[in-house]
Amino acid sequence: MKTRIITGVVLALLLLIPAVIFTDTVFLPIVASLLAVIGVFEVMRCIGQEKNWLLTAPAYLLTAAAPFVCRYGDIGRLLMPALSLVLLLSMFYTLTLNVFFPDRTDCRTNSLGLLMTEYVAAGFSALCIIARYETSHFVLPVVFLAAFATDIFALFSGMLFGRHKLCPKISPKKTVEGAIGGTVACVLFLLLYGLIVDKCTDYATSYRSLSIGGAVFAVVSQLGDLIASSVKRTFGVKDYGKLFPGHGGVMDRFDSVIPVAVAVAIMLIHFKVQFFY
Repeated sequence: MKTRIITGVVLALLLLIPAVIFTDTVFLPIVASLLAVIGVFEVMRCIGQEKNWLLTAPAYLLTAAAPFVCRYGDIGRLLMPALSLVLLLSMFYTLTLNVFFPDRTDCRTNSLGLLMTEYVAAGFSALCIIARYETSHFVLPVVFLAAFATDIFALFSGMLFGRHKLCPKISPKKTVEGAIGGTVACVLFLLLYGLIVDKCTDYATSYRSLSIGGAVFAVVSQLGDLIASSVKRTFGVKDYGKLFPGHGGVMDRFDSVIPVAVAVAIMLIHFKVQFFY
């Protein structure tokens, strides 16, 4: 536990806090791109495809470029059509690998590799989309606060009150009580954070948006954790990596951040939600 706490503090000081402070600079897409590529590498290694360069080389290239494109591309006129085209082409390319290289590739693992690549790239690229908004300095912390508060308090709530298993075949230690505790904590912490922003800055907080968003973020955060765990269990892997002592790899630490970032970006873009104004 001590190692886990120390690693978390160092991670926050060296990556997360600077990413929020320097959200207007190239620092954020660089960090997002680096973490995304490492995350995809961990996934490829988990499914046994890390040496399949026909699959991994395009995956690394697309994953590395996506955060920069989402940060600096024209969302309204160019970005969405371009991403749709890349998505379709990558699907076609991946599925045809098994046609031309049947002895070197496998359709099932190739498809999973593609799906997870797009999943990881979407999560870290969503951080860069959020950074384009005026209130990004306040919204970006919502992503990490929601994910980490849910994770931490779901753990402690489960230890204290857990009785009913949530998904025993995927994550035996997770409980329904823990999931509820994590959700309540997520909403409360976001409201507290909103109160601090409201009182200490010139921006006002939409407590309704944070309340609804907090409930949504807590659910997708826990689903992200379970998704990552299901892939590990399918391939008999305990941790995706050892980059962060006490936490594991990028996919072990950011598994819940990825879907939360996507959920926040969707609320900003498609539902025009304003958490701060």
